[in-house]
Amino acid sequence: MSYPEYAVKLTITRGGGLAGLTRETALASDTLPPDQVAKLHELVDGAGLLGDAARREAPPVHPDELGYEVTVEHDGRTSTQRFTEQTLPDSVRSLIGWVDSRPEHRQSILPP
Repeated sequence: MSYPEYAVKLTITRGGGLAGLTRETALASDTLPPDQVAKLHELVDGAGLLGDAARREAPPVHPDELGYEVTVEHDGRTSTQRFTEQTLPDSVRSLIGWVDSRPEHRQSILPP
């Protein structure tokens, strides 16, 4: 899928674990330099978070296990996928790591 003319917003919500905190990280393509917008699109595509293939059953979360909710907003559509630490694909893990490394990302702790 190619969508350079459209803005993409990615929101990653992490919750659970031993501390029980919920943290949200957001990154929008309109805050990135052009070469990094292309990288964001590449990582989102590689993670398979858009389209029909992205729809799958949410895994059960076990006590003290970190859960992830990854939401992609693009072209008026929103796609949300849920993972646990054990079910998080390497491609999504790479995307999350890249988003966390960007100085443009916003992060907040959500109330319980």
